[in-house]
Amino acid sequence: MFRKSGLIIVLCVLCVFISCAEKKGANLERKIVCFGDSLTEGIGGEKGKSYPDFLQQMINIPVVNLGIGGETSMQGLARIDGVLNQKACMVLVEFGTNDFYQKIPIEETKKTIEIIVDKIQATGAIVVLVGIQDDLLPDLRATLEQISKDKHTQFIDGMLNDIWSKKDLLLADFIHPNSKGYEKVAEKVYKFILPIINPAN
Repeated sequence: MFRKSGLIIVLCVLCVFISCAEKKGANLERKIVCFGDSLTEGIGGEKGKSYPDFLQQMINIPVVNLGIGGETSMQGLARIDGVLNQKACMVLVEFGTNDFYQKIPIEETKKTIEIIVDKIQATGAIVVLVGIQDDLLPDLRATLEQISKDKHTQFIDGMLNDIWSKKDLLLADFIHPNSKGYEKVAEKVYKFILPIINPAN
Protein backbone atom coordinates (compact mmCIF):
# COMPACT_ATOMS: atom_id res chain seq x y z
CA MET A 1 0.00 0.00 0.00
CA PHE A 2 2.83 2.40 0.89
CA ARG A 3 4.61 1.70 -2.39
CA LYS A 4 1.47 2.33 -4.40
CA SER A 5 0.82 5.59 -2.58
CA GLY A 6 4.38 6.71 -3.12
CA LEU A 7 4.14 5.92 -6.83
CA ILE A 8 0.94 7.95 -7.12
CA ILE A 9 2.61 10.93 -5.42
CA VAL A 10 5.63 10.79 -7.73
CA LEU A 11 3.41 10.57 -10.81
CA CYS A 12 1.44 13.59 -9.61
CA VAL A 13 4.65 15.57 -9.20
CA LEU A 14 5.76 14.61 -12.69
CA CYS A 15 2.45 15.82 -14.07
CA VAL A 16 2.99 19.16 -12.33
CA PHE A 17 6.29 19.72 -14.11
CA ILE A 18 4.93 18.58 -17.48
CA SER A 19 1.89 20.86 -17.23
CA CYS A 20 4.09 23.76 -16.17
CA ALA A 21 6.17 23.49 -19.30
CA GLU A 22 3.15 23.07 -21.57
CA LYS A 23 1.14 25.98 -20.14
CA LYS A 24 3.98 28.47 -20.43
CA GLY A 25 4.93 27.29 -23.91
CA ALA A 26 8.57 27.97 -23.09
CA ASN A 27 9.92 24.55 -24.07
CA LEU A 28 10.82 23.83 -20.46
CA GLU A 29 12.10 20.42 -19.48
CA ARG A 30 11.01 18.15 -16.68
CA LYS A 31 14.03 19.08 -14.63
CA ILE A 32 14.93 20.81 -11.37
CA VAL A 33 17.93 23.15 -11.00
CA CYS A 34 19.39 23.82 -7.55
CA PHE A 35 21.14 27.19 -7.77
CA GLY A 36 23.13 28.57 -4.86
CA ASP A 37 26.35 28.63 -2.85
CA SER A 38 28.23 26.05 -0.77
CA LEU A 39 25.07 24.71 0.86
CA THR A 40 23.78 23.81 -2.57
CA GLU A 41 27.12 22.60 -3.91
CA GLY A 42 27.35 20.26 -0.94
CA ILE A 43 30.49 21.49 0.85
CA GLY A 44 30.97 19.32 3.92
CA GLY A 45 29.34 16.24 2.47
CA GLU A 46 30.87 13.29 0.70
CA LYS A 47 31.05 13.33 -3.08
CA GLY A 48 27.64 12.63 -4.55
CA LYS A 49 25.86 13.41 -1.27
CA SER A 50 24.82 17.02 -1.62
CA TYR A 51 21.16 17.87 -1.05
CA PRO A 52 20.52 17.99 -4.83
CA ASP A 53 21.99 14.48 -5.13
CA PHE A 54 19.67 13.15 -2.46
CA LEU A 55 16.74 15.06 -3.94
CA GLN A 56 17.26 13.42 -7.31
CA GLN A 57 17.08 10.00 -5.68
CA MET A 58 13.82 10.95 -3.99
CA ILE A 59 12.07 12.71 -6.85
CA ASN A 60 13.27 10.39 -9.61
CA ILE A 61 13.64 13.12 -12.23
CA PRO A 62 16.78 15.03 -13.31
CA VAL A 63 18.15 17.42 -10.69
CA VAL A 64 21.04 19.67 -11.71
CA ASN A 65 23.37 21.04 -9.04
CA LEU A 66 24.55 24.55 -9.94
CA GLY A 67 25.87 25.46 -6.52
CA ILE A 68 29.30 27.09 -6.11
CA GLY A 69 30.80 27.53 -2.67
CA GLY A 70 31.56 31.03 -1.44
CA GLU A 71 29.38 32.86 -3.90
CA THR A 72 27.40 35.97 -3.13
CA SER A 73 24.08 36.67 -4.78
CA MET A 74 25.81 39.03 -7.23
CA GLN A 75 28.23 36.29 -8.27
CA GLY A 76 25.25 34.02 -8.75
CA LEU A 77 23.58 36.60 -10.94
CA ALA A 78 26.71 36.78 -13.08
CA ARG A 79 26.17 33.17 -14.14
CA ILE A 80 22.39 33.24 -14.44
CA ASP A 81 22.56 32.41 -18.15
CA GLY A 82 23.87 28.96 -17.27
CA VAL A 83 20.77 28.43 -15.16
CA LEU A 84 18.39 29.69 -17.83
CA ASN A 85 20.02 27.51 -20.46
CA GLN A 86 18.97 24.43 -18.49
CA LYS A 87 15.33 25.21 -19.38
CA ALA A 88 14.27 23.65 -16.09
CA CYS A 89 10.67 23.74 -14.96
CA MET A 90 11.69 24.52 -11.37
CA VAL A 91 14.68 26.41 -9.94
CA LEU A 92 15.53 26.39 -6.24
CA VAL A 93 17.44 29.59 -5.42
CA GLU A 94 19.64 29.64 -2.30
CA PHE A 95 21.72 32.79 -1.84
CA GLY A 96 22.38 35.44 0.78
CA THR A 97 24.52 33.81 3.46
CA ASN A 98 27.81 34.91 1.92
CA ASP A 99 26.38 38.38 1.36
CA PHE A 100 25.86 38.54 5.11
CA TYR A 101 29.38 37.37 5.94
CA GLN A 102 30.86 39.83 3.45
CA LYS A 103 28.76 42.61 4.99
CA ILE A 104 26.92 43.41 1.80
CA PRO A 105 23.94 45.64 2.64
CA ILE A 106 20.73 43.64 2.79
CA GLU A 107 19.11 46.12 0.39
CA GLU A 108 21.68 45.20 -2.28
CA THR A 109 21.15 41.51 -1.65
CA LYS A 110 17.41 41.99 -2.01
CA LYS A 111 17.74 43.78 -5.35
CA THR A 112 20.11 41.14 -6.71
CA ILE A 113 17.92 38.21 -5.73
CA GLU A 114 14.90 40.00 -7.19
CA ILE A 115 16.70 40.24 -10.52
CA ILE A 116 17.57 36.55 -10.34
CA VAL A 117 13.94 35.71 -9.67
CA ASP A 118 12.70 37.94 -12.48
CA LYS A 119 15.02 36.34 -15.02
CA ILE A 120 14.02 32.82 -14.05
CA GLN A 121 10.32 33.58 -13.96
CA ALA A 122 10.56 35.16 -17.41
CA THR A 123 11.26 31.65 -18.77
CA GLY A 124 8.07 30.33 -17.20
CA ALA A 125 9.88 28.29 -14.56
CA ILE A 126 8.75 27.94 -10.96
CA VAL A 127 11.06 29.72 -8.50
CA VAL A 128 11.52 28.33 -5.01
CA LEU A 129 13.47 30.63 -2.69
CA VAL A 130 15.36 28.68 -0.05
CA GLY A 131 15.98 30.27 3.35
CA ILE A 132 18.93 29.15 5.47
CA GLN A 133 18.30 29.46 9.20
CA ASP A 134 15.86 31.78 10.90
CA ASP A 135 17.59 32.57 14.21
CA LEU A 136 21.09 33.22 12.86
CA LEU A 137 20.06 35.35 9.87
CA PRO A 138 16.70 36.92 10.70
CA ASP A 139 17.15 39.86 8.31
CA LEU A 140 17.91 37.55 5.41
CA ARG A 141 14.96 35.37 6.29
CA ALA A 142 12.61 38.37 6.36
CA THR A 143 14.04 39.66 3.07
CA LEU A 144 13.56 36.35 1.28
CA GLU A 145 10.04 36.07 2.61
CA GLN A 146 9.24 39.56 1.33
CA ILE A 147 10.70 38.80 -2.08
CA SER A 148 8.65 35.63 -2.19
CA LYS A 149 5.47 37.55 -1.45
CA ASP A 150 6.25 40.33 -3.92
CA LYS A 151 7.32 38.00 -6.73
CA HIS A 152 4.82 35.21 -6.00
CA THR A 153 7.44 32.51 -5.58
CA GLN A 154 7.48 29.47 -3.36
CA PHE A 155 9.50 29.79 -0.14
CA ILE A 156 11.24 27.10 1.90
CA ASP A 157 11.72 28.57 5.33
CA GLY A 158 15.00 27.60 7.01
CA MET A 159 16.58 24.63 5.26
CA LEU A 160 18.94 24.22 8.24
CA ASN A 161 16.51 24.98 11.08
CA ASP A 162 16.45 21.37 12.27
CA ILE A 163 20.11 20.70 11.57
CA TRP A 164 22.27 23.33 13.25
CA SER A 165 21.14 22.17 16.68
CA LYS A 166 22.34 18.60 16.03
CA LYS A 167 26.10 18.05 16.04
CA ASP A 168 25.83 14.66 14.33
CA LEU A 169 24.42 16.38 11.23
CA LEU A 170 27.09 19.10 10.99
CA LEU A 171 30.66 19.41 9.78
CA ALA A 172 33.29 20.46 12.29
CA ASP A 173 32.88 24.12 11.22
CA PHE A 174 29.31 24.03 12.61
CA ILE A 175 28.10 25.81 9.47
CA HIS A 176 27.95 23.21 6.73
CA PRO A 177 26.02 19.96 7.06
CA ASN A 178 27.69 16.60 6.63
CA SER A 179 26.24 13.98 4.30
CA LYS A 180 23.55 13.00 6.80
CA GLY A 181 22.66 16.65 7.22
CA TYR A 182 22.29 17.17 3.49
CA GLU A 183 20.02 14.16 3.32
CA LYS A 184 17.79 15.83 5.91
CA VAL A 185 17.79 19.03 3.83
CA ALA A 186 16.75 17.05 0.77
CA GLU A 187 13.92 15.44 2.71
CA LYS A 188 12.62 18.87 3.70
CA VAL A 189 12.82 20.14 0.12
CA TYR A 190 11.16 16.97 -1.17
CA LYS A 191 8.24 17.27 1.24
CA PHE A 192 7.82 20.94 0.34
CA ILE A 193 7.58 20.52 -3.42
CA LEU A 194 5.19 17.56 -3.34
CA PRO A 195 2.03 19.57 -2.52
CA ILE A 196 2.62 22.05 -5.34
CA ILE A 197 -0.36 21.27 -7.53
CA ASN A 198 -0.47 24.01 -10.15
CA PRO A 199 2.13 26.73 -9.47
CA ALA A 200 2.05 28.12 -13.00
CA ASN A 201 -1.17 30.08 -12.38
